[in-house]
Amino acid sequence: MKDKLKNFLIPISLSVFVLACSVLGFSGALKQKSGDKTYSKWMESLSDLTLLRTIAMPGSHDTMALHSIGDLAGQCQSLSLEDQLNLGVRFLDIRLKEDKNELKAVHGFVDQKAKFDSITKTIEKFIEDNPSEFIIMSVKEEDDPSSSTISFEDCLKGYLKSDIYWKNDILPLTLGQVRGKVLLLSRYASPTIGINAYDGWADSCSFTLSKHDIYVQDTYKITSSEDKKEEIIKCFNEIGHMLKINFLSAYKTDYFPPSYAPSAALDINPWINDEISNYKDRGIVLYDFVTKASMDSFFEGIL
Repeated sequence: MKDKLKNFLIPISLSVFVLACSVLGFSGALKQKSGDKTYSKWMESLSDLTLLRTIAMPGSHDTMALHSIGDLAGQCQSLSLEDQLNLGVRFLDIRLKEDKNELKAVHGFVDQKAKFDSITKTIEKFIEDNPSEFIIMSVKEEDDPSSSTISFEDCLKGYLKSDIYWKNDILPLTLGQVRGKVLLLSRYASPTIGINAYDGWADSCSFTLSKHDIYVQDTYKITSSEDKKEEIIKCFNEIGHMLKINFLSAYKTDYFPPSYAPSAALDINPWINDEISNYKDRGIVLYDFVTKASMDSFFEGIL
């Protein structure tokens, strides 16, 4: 009888917990509407001779992660891809799963309800309308394939037929080389196209991808926000790399209820909006829950 009662109470408790998180609007404070195009052409003022390593560029962590479980786990953004691009985001963190020889956006096991063809169409249309810009698109195989008969990369190639995609394993030096293009970073095993960002990518730490001298701060498992802030500042102070990628995303590992992306962003985002003005050499900064206010803070003093 006790076992039956236990088996009954556990799912009920979990359901109540998820419902409570949803009712409380755990990520509600980070949600917004946009349509703003203030920074849709921000690269227009930059010279073709500008070195890529010197360009401060905002990005979005888990760009397509707009959906969650119980307003808690899975969501990292509240704005559409189009809105993010119009607000100035130029580094896209695209995470995919191959399903029946097609690619779709996921975050972990959470389906993000977006097919990759809709993602590429949005990107290609944005570049067509804004030829002064360029985009870095990181493509990660986020989950194992389901019912597919071809490799992840062969599937990917079917979507990248436009000549706007920079698929060489060579980092360009200047903005002029990549205006109107999408630079592919390949975060999947044994890539033969794009910049190889798979070999050497470490878990939850700061590291350098030695082949291309790309410094990455991706410490996402934290015990306190102060730990994460220290890693972010350390990345800002790194100099001389071909690129540096600074993830603001994190979740606290020893909290209950679990502290996922929304709760970390509620602390990190206001802090970075004040802190970022102290650094001219900002590199690429990847936000959870991109907002107009965060982009205003990012671009202040550098445009």
